[in-house]
Amino acid sequence: MKRREFNKAMGFYAAAGLATPSVHAANSSPAAAPGDRPNLLYIFPDQYRLHALSLWRDPAFRDAIRGVSDPVETPNLDALARESVVLNQACSTHPVCSPHRAMLMSGMYPSQNGVMHMNCKAGRTLGLKHSITCFTDVLAAEGYETAYVGKTHWERTEPLFDTENRYVGTPEDPGGHYANPFDTYIPPGPGRRGNRYWFQNIGDNHKNPLSYSNRPELVNGKPDGHPHRHRRFTPEQEADIVVDYLKNESGQRDESKPFSLIWSPNPPHNPYSDVDRDCDRAVYEQFYADMPLDEALNRPNVAPTKDNLAERAARIYFALVTSIDQQVGRVLQALEDAGQADNTLVVFTSDHGELLGSHGKMGKNLIYDESFLVPYLIRFPGVLQPRVDDLLLGTVDIMPTMLSLLGLSQSIPSSVQGYDYASGLRDGVYDQTPKPQSALYLNGRTKKGVRTNQYTYLVHEDDLPELYDNTTDPYQMTPIALDAIDRSDLDMLQGELGRWLVRATDDWVKTKKCAELIQYPA
Repeated sequence: MKRREFNKAMGFYAAAGLATPSVHAANSSPAAAPGDRPNLLYIFPDQYRLHALSLWRDPAFRDAIRGVSDPVETPNLDALARESVVLNQACSTHPVCSPHRAMLMSGMYPSQNGVMHMNCKAGRTLGLKHSITCFTDVLAAEGYETAYVGKTHWERTEPLFDTENRYVGTPEDPGGHYANPFDTYIPPGPGRRGNRYWFQNIGDNHKNPLSYSNRPELVNGKPDGHPHRHRRFTPEQEADIVVDYLKNESGQRDESKPFSLIWSPNPPHNPYSDVDRDCDRAVYEQFYADMPLDEALNRPNVAPTKDNLAERAARIYFALVTSIDQQVGRVLQALEDAGQADNTLVVFTSDHGELLGSHGKMGKNLIYDESFLVPYLIRFPGVLQPRVDDLLLGTVDIMPTMLSLLGLSQSIPSSVQGYDYASGLRDGVYDQTPKPQSALYLNGRTKKGVRTNQYTYLVHEDDLPELYDNTTDPYQMTPIALDAIDRSDLDMLQGELGRWLVRATDDWVKTKKCAELIQYPA
């Protein structure tokens, strides 16, 4: 069956002007040889919230999330989702760039991995500890060809650059300068976490970031540590690199080995202030330029933001979402053309969401669903059957679960604090590792909480609680009193929070902080 005929038979179509969805039909690529180890393609754009998929408007998926879908067009990701286990309650444990990335790579909580709170930026000592054996360290040790493309943001930001943003490795002259105050280039060594093929973009700049690579052909012939500015839209630029790596026409990888390829685009992370500078104008004009604001900001919990940021940002954010979708479509097609689609574990997710005016706020780092919940699509032909799953996956669970799905459960480091849910994902029966009742939320030193299927419970450091019923109040607009729910439910929430904080070796445990609102284990 031809691809378009297959799409039609399945009852979905690409929006006009978008790339055709890369639907992976049966036998669409050559089967892997018996005994071949699976590849990994892990894609996680920055600040991409759960609701930003047009999939949720499909009648088959409409009830998978509470509340409305964003008015976006994402046909390629929708097609991927139909072939995937779709987690509709995956949580970003600490919904900020650096804490998430440090937890993803280490499988350890912030108190242990070196990124205790907020982002790795100039003036802070935060950075993922080099002594930790990380996700891609394991894959490299297991013989994988390892590649990383895009944003990192887990390394300590230090003034180790000259005035031309070249890495010199010392704060003394000619060093003493930052390449970027919010992120930094990672030199060869343990900071690259075993990734041998390296292309890194620095800065929240969608068309002119600093690019560094150990492949001179990717940075205009410059050596590793010397920046280049491509002056191109970064999702397209990075997708070109990913596609070329998959095609391997220049021998970028050893085809006798499995590959691990992680791609982390910066969009749809802000800025969203200028169409020409911050997004693809053609996508913006085709799909979002004329969208009424009440359609763009369609969540009833949207409230005025400072300087009307949400009103100015929404259409650009959605244009960035659609651009990511287009480039993901190209990458998935390249994977299929390379004959590796049947033998590759593909993940699409994000590090955290975007409030986009909900609760009158922009950005992330809050327990509200727009910030805390992320898409999580897992396609693994022959291993995982497509379905929606309500697993409350936390960030530290990703490393052990993915390694186990790849057949490397025996290689999970003992330092990992997350749970391995691979068995449940494979067969839908979570008897080996039971599904958790809740997911932990951390916000540095100031707020801790848990989210269950029904409730969101938050404790502020000044002993102020917040409680929402997600079933009757899916937009978390109206906090309820603690005595408004059954005592058994409240005991469960407070006990779950205490248990998680102990597991996370959180600082609050030392002093039993907010003990009237948290039931710490004896």
